[in-house]
Amino acid sequence: MKKVAVILLAVFSTAAFAYGPGHGHKGGERMVEHMSEKLDLSEEQSEQMKAIFEEQGKKMKALHDETQGKINAILTPEQQEKMAEMKEQRKERWEERKEKRKEKMEKRGE
Repeated sequence: MKKVAVILLAVFSTAAFAYGPGHGHKGGERMVEHMSEKLDLSEEQSEQMKAIFEEQGKKMKALHDETQGKINAILTPEQQEKMAEMKEQRKERWEERKEKRKEKMEKRGE
């Protein structure tokens, strides 16, 4: 059961990072920029895409919050504390990888 809870947390956290607002993300703004370039989207299409990503990000955050609430309801306070620590460690590793990617890009001149 613990593995299931950890896996669910990881999946929903990843989804929230990928598409949701917060943590430096702007509702899929980079995805819209990429799609605009590759698909030659009009300004109106780009704005519609941004709205879709923002809406989906809010839905994903709500689903994540709901799932987190359900998981917390079955965990003991000690387990909740340990899971919070695991989440913080995962965030730190993500930040480290993000910084390394940034450094690599700077070295390449991107």
